[in-house]
Amino acid sequence: MIWLSLKTYLQSSGDQVITLLKIAQKVSQDTKVPIIPCAQSSDIYRIKQELKIEVWAQHVDPIDPGRHSGYISPHSTKQAGATGTVLNHGEHLIKPTLIKKTMAKAHQYGLQTLVICETLDLAYQVSKYNPKYLAYEKAALIAGPVSMIDKEEASISKLAKAIPQPLIVGAGITTGDHVRRTVKAGGKGVILASAVVKASDPEKKLRELALGFKT
Repeated sequence: MIWLSLKTYLQSSGDQVITLLKIAQKVSQDTKVPIIPCAQSSDIYRIKQELKIEVWAQHVDPIDPGRHSGYISPHSTKQAGATGTVLNHGEHLIKPTLIKKTMAKAHQYGLQTLVICETLDLAYQVSKYNPKYLAYEKAALIAGPVSMIDKEEASISKLAKAIPQPLIVGAGITTGDHVRRTVKAGGKGVILASAVVKASDPEKKLRELALGFKT
């Protein structure tokens, strides 16, 4: 599966996000590889209503409905149509103690969780909290020329064998070969952003990435 992190790029916000995700929807249908967008909270309802596809939030906060101006409510995120939420992205890190609390609140309101971990120790710890998916990603490699599978292949293989959750791998994943090698090492999916969102031909890039799961 491909987790498409939409971040706050112009190319994946507002009207543009619908255009991009129509492409992703078509590629997913053609290749049978799930492509799951991780969208801004402001776009979740629109994506769900217009495209009827699975969509995840990029983050939620550990709050109940009430007096929490400026926070992202798990309850409202679920009501908007999200299936789950990503937590602890390298661009939105939260303390390990808060990861558990936020996961519990997300689960309380019916959201699944994908938790991103930068270290093996944190991954083993978070695995015990029972996220639906666990991701391994070094923040320093995000959008860089070196991919996780280039730098951390042995660790990916080790982690994939040690945890019960499907392992998702991110940071620097830009080619079909990266995907193929990630799967060979035990990964069940990849999470990426700019390689697709900023591509001159997003459909061509998504098809290349999806092919990595087939070879």
